[in-house]
Amino acid sequence: MNSSKSFECDAEMGFRMLHVLLWLLTVFTFTGQASVRLTVTPNITAECGKPVTLTCNASSLDGLRIMYMEWSQNETYCSVDSEGNPNKPHTQKDFSCEYKEGLLSITFKKVQPLQSKNPFRCKLRSNRGSTHRYTRMELQECYGSVEAAQTADGPSCTFKQVYPDGDVHWFHGSHNLSDGSLSRVTKRVDKGGWLTIQSYLDKEGSAIPYNCSLKSIMSDRYMTSSLVWKQPQGRSRFGNAASALAPLWTSLCFTVFLAFTLAKYIFWTE
Repeated sequence: MNSSKSFECDAEMGFRMLHVLLWLLTVFTFTGQASVRLTVTPNITAECGKPVTLTCNASSLDGLRIMYMEWSQNETYCSVDSEGNPNKPHTQKDFSCEYKEGLLSITFKKVQPLQSKNPFRCKLRSNRGSTHRYTRMELQECYGSVEAAQTADGPSCTFKQVYPDGDVHWFHGSHNLSDGSLSRVTKRVDKGGWLTIQSYLDKEGSAIPYNCSLKSIMSDRYMTSSLVWKQPQGRSRFGNAASALAPLWTSLCFTVFLAFTLAKYIFWTE
């Protein structure tokens, strides 16, 4: 009987000790998390072709000693060790990192479509605990350039560095030729996630230029357009200048020749 009571007391004591240990572990865990604070740039929308900077700031009420800090997205872009020494293992070249007193910033010269797919993570390990925060960079609709030409197959337009996607609409004067039966479109994904969109129109050249316009699927508005002429219009500004000055040079040479002839005639006459 006594052994049974003793067993019950030991079991009760064991449960109490386990409860205390769990409570202490919870307290220490929350205390460690609360002693270090990590603040990152809120979700941001990047303008086409403009630089963007993300910042990550570590702070603490007590003495904070950073052991490791990094910016990553699927793989590490840049990091610093406990001595503040930077490391930039990422293969991309269009970004830079800067670290100063618990503030790690990363600047992209031009945001790529692939960089807007997944969130960025700032990770911290310190003497006050470890933590991480996420943020996102969204990219506005974007296009780089358009090339228009009159080919043997008909008018052609090529739109480069397009994001996110677009439809090509053709016009001839006031007529909309975008029913799909007269045009062919090819699309390819280039480095960084950019799209190249090329469209051909099954029409012969005309004195009235054709118009090709790129319509965004994001905003449903036209981002850019170009005219396609029957004949190439001035591929070289120097060639155009030379063509325009040709009659002037001819006239000038003739004037000089005439003046020389008259001078010679007057000289010999005298």
